[in-house]
Amino acid sequence: MSKNSKDIIIIGAGLGGLITGALLSKEGFKVEVLEKNKQIGGCLQGFALDGKLFESAVHYVGSLSPNQTLYKIFKYLGIIDQLDLQALDAGCFDKIVIQDEEFELAQGHENFIESLSIKFPTQYQIIRNYVDGINHVCKRFPLYNIQHGSEGEKQKVLSQALQEMFIQFGADDKLQQVLTGNNMLYAGSLEQNPFYIHALIQNSYIEGSYKFKNGSAQLANLLRNVIQQQGGKVKRNTEIKKLVEIDGKIQHAIDQHGERHEASHFISNLHPQVTYAILDSKLIRPIARKRIATLPNTISSFLLNISLKPGIVPYRNHNIYYHLHNNTWHDITSKATLQPGSFGIFFTEDKTLAGFATSISVLTYMDASATALWDNSFHTTGLNTRLDREYLEFKETQSAYILSKIKDIIPEIQNAISQTDACTPLSYRDYLHSPGGSMYGIQKEIQTLSQSSFATRTKIPNLYLTGQNINLHGVLGVCITGILNTSDFCGLEYMVNKINSAQ
Repeated sequence: MSKNSKDIIIIGAGLGGLITGALLSKEGFKVEVLEKNKQIGGCLQGFALDGKLFESAVHYVGSLSPNQTLYKIFKYLGIIDQLDLQALDAGCFDKIVIQDEEFELAQGHENFIESLSIKFPTQYQIIRNYVDGINHVCKRFPLYNIQHGSEGEKQKVLSQALQEMFIQFGADDKLQQVLTGNNMLYAGSLEQNPFYIHALIQNSYIEGSYKFKNGSAQLANLLRNVIQQQGGKVKRNTEIKKLVEIDGKIQHAIDQHGERHEASHFISNLHPQVTYAILDSKLIRPIARKRIATLPNTISSFLLNISLKPGIVPYRNHNIYYHLHNNTWHDITSKATLQPGSFGIFFTEDKTLAGFATSISVLTYMDASATALWDNSFHTTGLNTRLDREYLEFKETQSAYILSKIKDIIPEIQNAISQTDACTPLSYRDYLHSPGGSMYGIQKEIQTLSQSSFATRTKIPNLYLTGQNINLHGVLGVCITGILNTSDFCGLEYMVNKINSAQ
């Protein structure tokens, strides 16, 4: 091995690669993170439109109140005080609008129960049972609470299906639709989704919902700083094309220029399907490769970003999930991609005009098949082969449809639009290296959960996996996986104790 080799090379500077790199760097490992794009951060990336900053994916995040899980992790890394955070309204972090009726999801478990009970007075105990149910599940995942426990604890709740649990709680159909009205946070289906995914994600936002005031890219930059301060590196414009195994271990990675990158250990933050596609090793059997390559992914999305004229649209310090149908899962079950009926709406406040919004982002489901005509094109800030006029017209048509629907819930928007731009499944495929532009990677379904689950360790002893496909997606889930990655080198009990003792 060359004298310039690293302890650990991490492939991909998305949140998974950066949080794992930061944690390992803090433990004294020499880390180098390799990123194929010009910009680091993955889902944390932002971009400018009309002189304003927009998020590519992370519009809000949970579990960031003092002593909660993400807070503890960022406190341990020494970055919590540098994050510019804004708490969403305590009385409503998500407003669920089903046709013409509004429901508010409040922060704090008791507030959540009391607020929803106003709309469902005869189901007060059912709502309490639901909150008790998600708390029960969350306690069965020790690392979710930065605790050291046995794997067997969570095995008891992995087999519970989302809809089955709602039936067990006694929730009627309307309450089920409201409680899953923000299903864009995890996608899937009401019938096939494991309840634990819903519970862990919903609970994190009930505990403490925040947005990054100056964009989530600040988190990526702070994590990069931690790595660099400990002597590590984050190298951009370096795409790994092959991982080469020799004599049972990964010996080196080869980038797009043919350059070799050597290390004692390798951690891939790429989607597992991408990781195994570039893995040059006979240790992985063909049948295993085929299984991984054919695993279904979650649906993709279309994101419309709208720059607003000043002083027209009132700012809402909450998110809106607006559904045209009384079935909040309609767009997934019907695969209605060109005329969506569900919209996630996220607001950014004007820094110079308090009380007004400076921009709005609208998220809808979109299957990757909707953009299949342009599958052979590619676009990032460093390379663009997607110049097709039909593609631009497709985005304009889709944007116009979305605007025609959301004006019913935000009537002021008709006279407030300054400029728009849109991201499609192809945008997410190219920037995030996610097959089909999948929102949350490999789909977790209750009947095939064991087949779609991955551990941080692989059959190759010095190759590890990280990112949203390993444990749980989202900022919280990926950071928890980063702890698991670090514990592969340092021990889990050691890491849990260090994070909890951070002052």
